[in-house]
Amino acid sequence: MNKIPSSLALIAIITCLNPALAVDKFTVVRNSLVVSENGSTRSCLLATTPRYAIESFDRRALMLSEREYIAVASLKNCSATLPLSVSLIPKAVGVLTDVNLIKKIYISLDFVNVRPFLYVATVARLGSSTNLVSLRGANVAGRKISQLKKYAFGGTGDAGSSAISPDGRFVAPSGELDCSADAYPGVWEIEKNIRVVADDLACAHLFDENQ
Repeated sequence: MNKIPSSLALIAIITCLNPALAVDKFTVVRNSLVVSENGSTRSCLLATTPRYAIESFDRRALMLSEREYIAVASLKNCSATLPLSVSLIPKAVGVLTDVNLIKKIYISLDFVNVRPFLYVATVARLGSSTNLVSLRGANVAGRKISQLKKYAFGGTGDAGSSAISPDGRFVAPSGELDCSADAYPGVWEIEKNIRVVADDLACAHLFDENQ
């Protein structure tokens, strides 16, 4: 059996396929974001105090806290004195781990076990907490906690630890871009509510902006 490449290797493949990925740097300074771009910097005042500034998988949004996010495009012509408003995902769905503004979809992870930390995923439309998937590993309303724990998965549960494909069709809840048959939780196709089984290159292409 061929050895399956790590997620870093798959991300490297995607980077090669899409060399135009953004290279901006974002730094939190109190209630502002300092944006470093093309050798210059500018300060963007926010109407909140961000905990961090983590880019979404498609680099079009920044996750600022467990619930808050902002479009990167809104930082292009920002002000150091006029605060920018931020958007929020609903309460009680866990930590925002990726968001796709173009397709208006987000994923959040909520922990159901502490030792070790295990998570279940909510994949929903922006402004909604209704899960679009009901696969094993999904946070399904009405499902018993014992069942959620049984199919929960590991990871950090931090912002940026999941990945939504640029076209909004696929999601890797744990951030592992692994479509192998024994991968868990693997990669999910949202609309069909199925887990994707594919080889490594085909799996990487699902998350390629230029596919």
